Amino acid sequence: MNDVSTDGTDGNSAATLGGAVDGAPLSGERPPTREEAEAILDRVVALYQDHAAAANPAGTHEISWRIDWDSDAVSAHVLLNLGEDWTIEVSKGYLTVSSMTPEVFALTMCHEMGHFIGGFPFKTSRRVDSALGTSVSSEGQSDYFATKDCLPRLWANETEANAAAFAALDPSARARCTAATSDLASQQLCGRILLASLQTGRFYEEQEVLQAPRELVYPRFDTPDPTEAAVTKEGHPASQCRLDTLVAGAVCSVKATGTGIPGLVPPYGEYSDASEEAARPFACQTGPGARPRCWFQPDTVVTDCSELGQQACVVNDDGTHGVRYCGTTSGVDYYWCFQDEVCKTGRDGFSDCYAPDVDPDEGAP
Repeated sequence: MNDVSTDGTDGNSAATLGGAVDGAPLSGERPPTREEAEAILDRVVALYQDHAAAANPAGTHEISWRIDWDSDAVSAHVLLNLGEDWTIEVSKGYLTVSSMTPEVFALTMCHEMGHFIGGFPFKTSRRVDSALGTSVSSEGQSDYFATKDCLPRLWANETEANAAAFAALDPSARARCTAATSDLASQQLCGRILLASLQTGRFYEEQEVLQAPRELVYPRFDTPDPTEAAVTKEGHPASQCRLDTLVAGAVCSVKATGTGIPGLVPPYGEYSDASEEAARPFACQTGPGARPRCWFQPDTVVTDCSELGQQACVVNDDGTHGVRYCGTTSGVDYYWCFQDEVCKTGRDGFSDCYAPDVDPDEGAP
């Protein structure tokens, strides 16, 4: 949202398709044509139109997509507003970036769909209204949904392409799929998803480096992210962590069923024990298919902010003004004003410290 060719025994599968080792560009790949991109979006949307139709209020939601052919920005995101379609929006620049391929585009469009359908954990900072019918899933959860639920449905009947991708993987990568399922067709589908995940990890890394310049280090199957998040992350994890998540989704045997959004229970869109428990049957909790700890922390301590609100002005016992912040995963924290300041809350609900004679709404529309 806003949504690899290496050496080693578990990491050079892309080289089999014509790339070179140590992160050299993949050859023989190309961005999707306009017709291919539109067909992929049509198919991904069609897979989950029944989920939108079933969402509260039933029969009032629909999923749509649009491509901005005038924009060179590298952008793909979702729009979720009252009274409007659930919309996936993509720019022309996203389609033409050098590391984009039809496989990467399919996976990343499944990621965007995951923001609508993927369920818990959600982005708690986003606007929540039960009439929206869903709540925006976190970036890590959307990655997990893409390979666990969406791509298996999208590519289930493309047996020839699945078999070719599976054959292109090196033995150690194929072993991940053979360990996950005994059915050959499912193994081959898993293999294609792994190969697409490797290429998508490359794309993620390149975009990450463009946004915050540093040395380019392509993620690999055999170098999992060793970090452990203290609390579940809502934003984009690092590219290696994202590849780890895509791999976990590909080998998880627990698939979502029905048309419900996993974990979408009152209070909607929050990180609550009730939401986590309701979503539990729809994901692998242990083993290779479990969401990696580099972004997902099932032991996150949850704070109930329903009465406190996300932020508010407070005054302590000695008369000092301050702002109280409350986040479901970050807990309660305080920022205390300077001695000559007071806390004020504007019409937009934003609280901050000001000089006594300052109007927080001055200049506001």
